[in-house]
Formats: sequence, structure tokens, C-alpha cells
Amino acid sequence: MAEKFLITGATGKTAELVARQLHANGRDVRALVRNEAKASALKQAGITLALGDFNDPASLARALDGVTSVFLVVPPDENDGAMIERFLQAATSSALRPRIVRLSAIKATEGGPSESTRNHGRADRALLESGLPYAILRPNYFMQNFFGSTESILTSGTLVHGMGEGRIGFIDVRDIADVAAAVLLDRSWDRGIYDLTGPASVSFQDVAREFSAALGREVTCVQVTPESVRAALLQKGWGPWGAGLMADYSAAYGKGWGDFTTSFVQKIAGHEARSVAQFAREVFAPALKR
Repeated sequence: MAEKFLITGATGKTAELVARQLHANGRDVRALVRNEAKASALKQAGITLALGDFNDPASLARALDGVTSVFLVVPPDENDGAMIERFLQAATSSALRPRIVRLSAIKATEGGPSESTRNHGRADRALLESGLPYAILRPNYFMQNFFGSTESILTSGTLVHGMGEGRIGFIDVRDIADVAAAVLLDRSWDRGIYDLTGPASVSFQDVAREFSAALGREVTCVQVTPESVRAALLQKGWGPWGAGLMADYSAAYGKGWGDFTTSFVQKIAGHEARSVAQFAREVFAPALKR
């Protein structure tokens, strides 16, 4: 039987890249999306869309029909654990019982420092107990998250953060997508849990220097407390769960939660992980200079 791939969260940063890579490889790809208009670029690229929602089990069953492998991504949400449980129930009930390649979170554990970490830990355990073939990807802090600092960089030349002197193995989403596509295409990676990072663990001061070089203007770091992060996000209209999540992650990263690197990008994707300097030159600066 020919492989059929289902990509969930397909309009998100990572999943869209994975869908496009598999499609470019000549694979049969279906993208699970909630909003067809938002996914118009995927449809124009020739990728089949399946309209559905993690809160609608019937739509998940339809999306899984004939599917042999899934790239499972859920949006950050206080109910993300329940979403994953519903998806796994649909997958285990599917005739083909597909293989699940899941995008989890850094050091996902039920005893982690944030509700998201704990939700992902519970979801990872549920996947392991489901009996489905699996691989789990646990990436470090996304470099693309720095786009959240665009306004302060452009208006005041500052990179504001609540992570103190913590060093982090920041990873480019492009590398996560490269690894995910490689794992989906090669079942020898099954039954593995892979912690994904960039090539070096660096500080926010290091990031600011790379942004300064790429943008041709000085970017300086401004450190605030995790509680200040929470308050600022609430003021911007974030909900209590999301603002609290970012405050908890800020505290954890400040204490060294993300201070590590691995070689899995090289081993699985076949190329060196992209550095912060590459991200700054190739992605961040061009976007800000438009």
C-alpha cells in the first residue's frame, strides 16, 4: 500500500513546511485545517485539504481515512492535552492504525515547570501507551519566536526578555521541519524520542549581537522579570493561560532549562543545524527590512 500522510496544524510554522516538503517529494499529502481560506496557499500548491477540528472526532476520523502516517501538531492551548487524546482515540480506531510522528515540547514531562510542559508530557505518555507506531520530536526554543520582538526592535532597538542570563540551544523551525520530513519518510527512526536543538547554546545577548550584525543597526537586550512578562502580555490582550505559560517558561529558561544541545538535526536531516547568525541573515533581517 502506498503511503498517505496526514499533516495536522498545517497552516502553522512547522507543519506547513513539512507538508510542502513531502508534497515536493512526490508523496500523497493531506492537510488537516480548520479554515480553508487560511490554507489557500497549500491548496494552490496541490496539497489536499481536509476540513476538521480537534474538538470534532467525526472530522478526525474522516481525515484519517486511508492515512498511514501522521505528523501530529496541536496549537498551544490549555486544552491541548485533550485535543491529542481525542486524536489518538480516532487514530487507534482507524482501520490502518497510522504511525504518529508527534511535535512535542522541550523536556516534556508531567513534572515540568509549565502547564504546557506537563500537558505535552501527559500526551507523550498517552502516545507511548496507545500501541501506535511513533516517533516524538522535542524541540528547544524556536528562533522564529523572536518575531514576537519585532515591534520593540524596530521602534527602540531592544530585545526584551524575561530569561535572565539563561543560555538556550535555539532551533530554527526549518530544521525541525527537515527532521520531521526525514522521520516521516524513514521508519528506521520509529520508537525514538528526539530532543532537537541548534548547534550552540547561546544567551539573549549573543542573539542581540547577531541581530545587530544582520540588521545593520544596534540591538540591545533589556531584561525583565518573568512576572513582568506576564503583566505585559496580559496588557496586550493575552489570556491568563498564555501569559502565565510564557512567565513560567521565562523562569525555567532563566534557570537553564534550555541550556543544552544535541546532534539529532545532523543525524536525521543530514545537515548541520542552522545557527542564530544564519537565521538572522536569512530569515529575520529580510522580514524586518521589507
